[in-house]
Amino acid sequence: MRQLVKIRNYLLVSAAVIVLAAIPLSERLHFDQTIESFFAADNPDLVILKRSRRDFGGDEFVIVAWSEPRLFDVPDETYPSSLEDVLKVDVLPAVNEDVSTRIRQNAERLSSVPGVNGKQTQHLADLLAAAPRYKPTRRSMLRMFEGTLVGQDGRTTGIMLELQPEQAAEISRAETLARIREIAADMQGDVAVAGEPVQVYDMFRLVEEDARVLFLVSLVILAIVLWVLFRGLRWVLAPVGLVLGSVVVTRAILALVGAELSMVSSMLSSLVTVIGIATSMHVIVHYRDLRNSLLLNDPEATGPAGDFPAIATQTLREMAAPICWTCLTTAVGFASLLVSQITPVRSFSVMMSLATGVVMVACFVVLPATLASGSRLKVPSRVPLESWLDRALLLNCRTVEQRPMITGIVCAALFVVAIPGVFRLQLETDFSRNFKKSSTIVQALEFIETRLGGAGSWEVSFDTPEKLTDSFLRDIQRLTDQLHELTDDDPTIRILSLTDVADLPPRLFGPAKSLARIERKQPMLVRNFYNKDANRMRIVLRSVEQQSSERKIAQIEEIRSCVQQFFDKRPDLEQSVPPSASGMFVLLAELIQSLLSDQLKSFVVASSGILICMAIAFRSLRIAVLSLLPNMFPVAIVMGALGWIGMPVNIGTAMITSVSMGLTVDSTIHYITAFERARQNCSVTEALHVAHAGAGRAVVFAHCALVAGFLVLTAARFIPLVYFGALLSLALVGGVFGDLVLLPLLLRWTAPKDSANDADQACQSDVAAAELADSVD
Repeated sequence: MRQLVKIRNYLLVSAAVIVLAAIPLSERLHFDQTIESFFAADNPDLVILKRSRRDFGGDEFVIVAWSEPRLFDVPDETYPSSLEDVLKVDVLPAVNEDVSTRIRQNAERLSSVPGVNGKQTQHLADLLAAAPRYKPTRRSMLRMFEGTLVGQDGRTTGIMLELQPEQAAEISRAETLARIREIAADMQGDVAVAGEPVQVYDMFRLVEEDARVLFLVSLVILAIVLWVLFRGLRWVLAPVGLVLGSVVVTRAILALVGAELSMVSSMLSSLVTVIGIATSMHVIVHYRDLRNSLLLNDPEATGPAGDFPAIATQTLREMAAPICWTCLTTAVGFASLLVSQITPVRSFSVMMSLATGVVMVACFVVLPATLASGSRLKVPSRVPLESWLDRALLLNCRTVEQRPMITGIVCAALFVVAIPGVFRLQLETDFSRNFKKSSTIVQALEFIETRLGGAGSWEVSFDTPEKLTDSFLRDIQRLTDQLHELTDDDPTIRILSLTDVADLPPRLFGPAKSLARIERKQPMLVRNFYNKDANRMRIVLRSVEQQSSERKIAQIEEIRSCVQQFFDKRPDLEQSVPPSASGMFVLLAELIQSLLSDQLKSFVVASSGILICMAIAFRSLRIAVLSLLPNMFPVAIVMGALGWIGMPVNIGTAMITSVSMGLTVDSTIHYITAFERARQNCSVTEALHVAHAGAGRAVVFAHCALVAGFLVLTAARFIPLVYFGALLSLALVGGVFGDLVLLPLLLRWTAPKDSANDADQACQSDVAAAELADSVD
């Protein structure tokens, strides 16, 4: 450490040069905004989805919906109150002429937007105009498309737009959706634009914008916290510079290796900020305590500038191991996410492990100059309420010392009550709940799903013979009938099949010839379900997005079970790929389900990794086991509370366990290090007093900074980020309880018994310094 302090200024200049050189590279780091990136390339559902897009031209639909006072041309002055009442009117069902003109004009404008597959645009005006002028046929068609192109109220209609694959579009997906929304805003009345592509785009847009803004806000707030705590420009600029440099270098390295940010890793900058600030704070507090201790023993010691390098050397020597081990255990916490099945989560794991390593290196590059350079280096100031904090810590330490059984019983009771709640955790797959109720996307979804039908799109696709036969189509009709029977009592799901099209009256000469006749007049109606070149067919399902997670998962499982049983009983219907329900609706539902199962695995891996690190760091299995309990405690309390109050797990809360473990264990390391250092000369009781007065104070300061940084996320517009920030803050507050109550209790119970010579003069000096430190400004 002496050598680092000697070359401290060279290190600082070198770091500045590296950061400046890395800035252009860091700007090249892109944000991957595809939901497919969340899954492995060989994921069965993703494979089926990609094949379906290749066979049928895509499954990414945007619905532009609105209501018309008189959608249909009916002679009655009083317009019917529902679609069923409209169909009872003894006239040929037709769209009102003025409305039909508006629909076609709007459809033409929307279809001309780059990125929209205009040939596949569907709307009610063209659908009925191309249909036979035969009442039963048109009535059957309207019933078939109820919930997609016409609502139950007989007034709401929509234009269904199919988006081109992003790589085939002339402009970006963001520009395509922006133009669609601009056209919708020019239309008459209240117009809603929704669909899974819109939800996914809005999700990524909000995450990217929030990540950028909240990073800067959290940095400013943490800078204010540092100023309040230490009241010195040096003690603000150094940690902030360390954080900014670490973020820039990390982003530059990621750009060099071709990595991309995702929705999950968008929090990288904010997490690096709190890790860097918390680590710096522990070092600054320890440095301040050494300076104050020196001042107590020799008031003249802080005069010459030559003393500063010596104190900096001692600080870095004593803090080097804690810094390395805290960064390593933090990296282990993030690395535990490598067990996830979600690709961006694994990428986030690697990114944060890399970033933590960069922070560790930055500490040894930036802090030597921070602690030693300058001829008039002032001691970091004390917080105005720090004397009160010292008394509170002393009271806390004595309470644990005098009432260990009561303290232990309270901790055990909280833990036992919380654990059953962990097994009551539920999934949140209602994608709309990722956004605030006041957001445009939620309001659009509510409009469409209450007046028109479900906005969630999925399908069942399968192989067909080279030529469709009546026998095959009747088999598929039986499957369709089974699916209809399965969902008859469920208004949140609609099923559309090619056999429904073939069953439109007049039913002449069998379903195969009926389809051929319909295809000649309305080819798009058939092509939406059947690709004769690829010999593939699909049954399309539309589901309501705004429904409970249990019901959504149950729908998927019921449909899959029905399809599997049907094809298992018909081995003559040979299939290249086992038919199954797939689509964006299914992928989004499985995403959260996978995150929940990954959470338990990553928690086990994080705990095991941290246990090994702590055993090596302190050369004691006893201390390694003890260090886990205070960090498992807040995780169990928070996750158990979520289960008991029935709060569903979303994308943000699903990574709390491993991230929390990696962050809270840092303070545990600093506390145990201080305890073990004092234990060399002190009794257990005295060592706990020394650790509480020194490391305990730093634990409170560091957690205040961490909580302040993560609470900024509660201002996000993307709800999972709000949950992530709030729940991680609660876990960190619980971490303070674990480190300052549960950990001292466990150390007291398990530490080797004191010898008669434990309380020597050196220990008495340490205790005196700890107790009198609050008298030094």
